Amino acid sequence: MNPRLWILAAIVLSLGGGAAWNTPAVQDGLLRLGFQRVLGPPPAAPEGLRVVVCGSASPLGNDPRRAQACIAVLTPEHLLVFDSGARAPLRMAQARLPLGRLTAVFLTHLHSDHIASLPDVLLAGWVQGRAAPLEVHGPEGIEEVVDGFNRAYRLDRSYRVAHHGSDLLPPAAGRMKAVSGTPGEVAWSDGRLTVRSFPVDHAPVSPALGYRVDYRGRSVVISGDTNASDDLFEAARGADLLLHDALSRALLDPMIEAAEARGIDRLSTVMTDVIDYHADVRSLEARAAQAGVARLVLYHLVPTPPNALAEKVFARGLSPETLLASDLQTFDLPPDSREIHIHAP
Repeated sequence: MNPRLWILAAIVLSLGGGAAWNTPAVQDGLLRLGFQRVLGPPPAAPEGLRVVVCGSASPLGNDPRRAQACIAVLTPEHLLVFDSGARAPLRMAQARLPLGRLTAVFLTHLHSDHIASLPDVLLAGWVQGRAAPLEVHGPEGIEEVVDGFNRAYRLDRSYRVAHHGSDLLPPAAGRMKAVSGTPGEVAWSDGRLTVRSFPVDHAPVSPALGYRVDYRGRSVVISGDTNASDDLFEAARGADLLLHDALSRALLDPMIEAAEARGIDRLSTVMTDVIDYHADVRSLEARAAQAGVARLVLYHLVPTPPNALAEKVFARGLSPETLLASDLQTFDLPPDSREIHIHAP
């Protein structure tokens, strides 16, 4: 807590706690200090790579603690966002990400739970001062998605520019620019940081991509939705951090059985269908170790575990070194080292 908030809290207690809490002057003072803290400059970017989990959930499950798929990668010069599912912008705001300097968004594929919040990311960065269209990289089909969002939000942009003025909100910066990527190529680079894409196995969704980010001797790999695939683990060779899609049969099978017992055939069919295009959690540790990955973190959890018991079942049989991602969990990778500093939400 801000030291001034501690002081004010002590004063409130000394004045009788509840009675002082209902005093307008005390309420206003606490609000002012709180707003000053929230609206202050964002935390300084680390010297190396910082990875923030802005969404660890899959669509199968409903846990308000978890947004849908989204990973942010920061350096002092860059901010990259990989996928942007439902509720992810809330996590970005809670993490105080500097969206006004967002470098680009990279989409692994075009399922709704990976693209739903793109307009919110676009608007937040525009309001925070981004002066150019937002680059959105993705597989074949990205132009159709971006064009659709740009068309759908055309009136919204016009209202905001009319209200606030084009000096504050340059109209061009309120749009997205599609950049189609080819699996296996460099998706983005400025000579300091490089983003490479690679194909993953999410059939019938094709193409679907994963991404590897390299910066100052550190690396993070983001799988998107996929089965365990040779292309992915080859791309992840020697990586410091691998965030991989994971499905738990130990958690999913009882859900399917419960749906069948209740006669909810549509739900049981949908849950059964997802098994063949997500990575069985039991298939990942050995492959990651073979590839020389330093730390394996599971995200896009299928099904999304709603409580501590379900998380234990999801992680059953895994090494303690393998982590289930949590929203707002942060990984700091100092440059030119092998250290990984993990910060709880």
